[in-house]
Amino acid sequence: MGKILEVNNLKTSFFTHLGEVQAVRGSSFSMNEGDILGIVGESGSGKSVTAMSIINLIEDPGKIKEGSVIFNGKDLTKLTESELTEIRGSEIAMIFQDPMTSLNPVFTIKNLMTEVILRHTDMSKKEAIAHAIKMLDLVGIPHPETRINAYPHQFSGGMRQRVMIATALSCDPKLLIADEPTTALDVTIQAQILELLLKLKDETNTSIIIITHDLGVIAEVCTDIIVMYGGMMMEKGTVDEIFYEPNHPYTNGLHNSVPHIVSGKRDRLIPIKGSPPDLMKPPTGCPFSPRCPHAMQICLEEAAPMFKLSDTHTSACWLLHEDAPQVKGYTKGGKQDD
Repeated sequence: MGKILEVNNLKTSFFTHLGEVQAVRGSSFSMNEGDILGIVGESGSGKSVTAMSIINLIEDPGKIKEGSVIFNGKDLTKLTESELTEIRGSEIAMIFQDPMTSLNPVFTIKNLMTEVILRHTDMSKKEAIAHAIKMLDLVGIPHPETRINAYPHQFSGGMRQRVMIATALSCDPKLLIADEPTTALDVTIQAQILELLLKLKDETNTSIIIITHDLGVIAEVCTDIIVMYGGMMMEKGTVDEIFYEPNHPYTNGLHNSVPHIVSGKRDRLIPIKGSPPDLMKPPTGCPFSPRCPHAMQICLEEAAPMFKLSDTHTSACWLLHEDAPQVKGYTKGGKQDD
């Protein structure tokens, strides 16, 4: 499997009348074909802005200040708007957080879907309608030949999300970005949507990025995970590494603040004390240092580099430095990742 996406030192800011909001501060990662990458973190950690930056949907007063986004050999940050328009929807598709506000309420599902298909393919209108019906059937919408004439408000939340997925996949994209795809859905519908994404990934070999704050969603479908906080990457690794061998205090904090089912034992949740940083005036050092129970002086003064724990596992924490004090649960001696 070849590399499909490579993000290098991505920095995105919003220049407001009050000052610069540094939403993403130096993210770097890559994806192979067929991967499902999860980006997790609290609200305001930079997850959605990272996703929007990949397809350069950052609008004024936002701006990608630095870095590159290499997709299939092309740097998307260097392309013109017309060149990006050709890629969006065809090679890269996005599912936005709220399908009700993302689907135009005055158009039928047929209008919405065929517009995308006709824009990015050579199909006739009749062929586009047939293809749209096929995609609705693929995502599990019953009676698609009649439901395609309905309006968005005539669908439930879960069905609207399926319409969004069908629309996103209608032009056979190589990369699908799903921003909070299960937000506001009940648990049963969440499970159906996640099962659908896995099924479509197996059938189409589409690479998927899932943005979420729900660790349960991440564990269910992803192959790799990035943990973000304060606009920066705290840790990245495979699902097993992030869940069973976490090596950053923030990752551990996320684990401890969600319920775990333990047979015969009732555990109290441990919240992360404090509040996320103000990205208009981010901390000089590690963004998590004001809330970290193991923070050292160097954490307050300088952000940690990415320490390499394995070929797939890196963590930006000074506790991994060979000269750091030993703290239970953290692996010392990680090599600084170049």
